Amino acid sequence: MSAYTPDTVVAVQPFTRQPEGDDVIIGVAETGVFLAVPPEAVELLEQFAQGKSVGEVSNLYQQRYGEVLDMDDFLGLLETKGIVKPFVQGRAQTSASQPARPPAPKVRYHFGNFPQAVARRIFSRPVLAVCFVLIVMATAAMVQDHSLIARPSDFYFPEHRAFTWVLFTLIAYASILLHEAGHLVAARAVGVSSRLGISNRLWYLVAETDLTGLWGIPRNQRYLPLLAGLLIDATSAAALILLLFARGQHWLEMPVLVVRLTRAMVLSYWLRIVWQFFLFVRTDIYFVIVNFFNCRNLLKDTEAFLRNLVAKVIPRVRTVDQSGIPVAERRVIHAYSGVWVAGRAMAFFTLFVVTIPVALRYIKNLAGVFKAGYSANRYSFVDSIVLAAVVLTPIIIGFVLWVRGMFRRERG
Repeated sequence: MSAYTPDTVVAVQPFTRQPEGDDVIIGVAETGVFLAVPPEAVELLEQFAQGKSVGEVSNLYQQRYGEVLDMDDFLGLLETKGIVKPFVQGRAQTSASQPARPPAPKVRYHFGNFPQAVARRIFSRPVLAVCFVLIVMATAAMVQDHSLIARPSDFYFPEHRAFTWVLFTLIAYASILLHEAGHLVAARAVGVSSRLGISNRLWYLVAETDLTGLWGIPRNQRYLPLLAGLLIDATSAAALILLLFARGQHWLEMPVLVVRLTRAMVLSYWLRIVWQFFLFVRTDIYFVIVNFFNCRNLLKDTEAFLRNLVAKVIPRVRTVDQSGIPVAERRVIHAYSGVWVAGRAMAFFTLFVVTIPVALRYIKNLAGVFKAGYSANRYSFVDSIVLAAVVLTPIIIGFVLWVRGMFRRERG
C-alpha cells in the first residue's frame, strides 16, 4: 500500500534553492542534504507547501506537461532526504504494510555560532591583500636565497629525534586544524554552516571539512571557502620563510631547534600545497574545478573515461556508457583526464622523492640503535622507540582507512 494516496497532504520542510545550470540545487540546512532536481520538482514542492494534496498536484502536473508523474518514487526519495513528510488531515500518516521511513538525521555543525560579521572581517579584502603580499615577499626571498627552498632532509632530525618529532607532529596537526578552521570560518563569512571530521586521502590520515552547504549559495561565492585552507597554508609557509630569511640576514637569532622545526614546517606546508594538485582525489582544487565547470561527477566520469580508454587496449575491461553526458561536459572530462594522470604521477613522485627517502634514513638510524641494544645507549634506545611509535601510528591508521575504503568500494 502506498504511503501517498490522492488525498495525502504533504508537509514540506523549509529548503534552500539555488539555480545550477539546467537544474536547481535544493537542500535542508538542518540535515545537510542537497539534491539537484529539475525546476519542475521545485514547482511541485511549492504546490505541496501551499497545502495541495497529492492528487491535486498530480493533476496540475499532467495538465501542464502532458505526463503522469510517479509521485510515490518522487515523494519517497524526498522523504528519505528529510524534505517532505506525508500528512492526512493534519496528522502523520502511517501504514501497517509499509513501515515509516526513518527521518534524515540532523547534522551537528562546528563553528555554527561563530559571528558572521567577524568571519567577514577575517577574510576581508585588506586581510587577503596582506596574505598576497607575504606570499610575494617569500617568493622573492627564495629567489634571492635558494637555501630557503624546502628539501626532503628538512624532515630529518639528527638529535633528540623523538622529542623533536613529537613537537613537530603537534605543531603540524595544529596547522592542519587551522587549515580546516579556515574553511569553516570562510564558510561562515558567506552564511554557510559546515563541520569538521577525520578521514584519509590514500594512505594519509587527514582532517577534512564538510562544505556541502555551499551548494545552497551562488557559485561565485563558493571559491573563498574552498580556497581558504590553501590560502592559510601558503601564507603560513610564507611567514616562516621570511623568518628564516631574516635569520639568514642576521636580523634575528633563532635556536637550532627552532630553525629545524621551522624548516620542517615549511616543507610540510609545501607538501600540503602540492597535495592539493593531486587531482585524482577530491582535494580543495578539485572542488574549485568542479564548481567552475559545473561538473558535479567530474572525478567519477573521468575515471570511467580512462577505463574506456584502457578497454580499447584490454578488451576484458568493461566499458562504461557515457553517451548521456553533455558534449561540453565531455570536453572537460577529456581535458581533466590528463590532469588526473599527472596528479597520480605527482603523488608517486613525492612518495619516492620525499616520503620513502626520509623513512629509509630514519629506519637505518633506528636499526643501528636497536642492534646496539638498550645497554649501549639507554637514552637513544628509548628515544628510538618513542620516535617509531609517533611516526608509525598515523601512517598505520591511514593505511587501515585506505584499505578499508578499497574493500568497501569493491563490495559496492
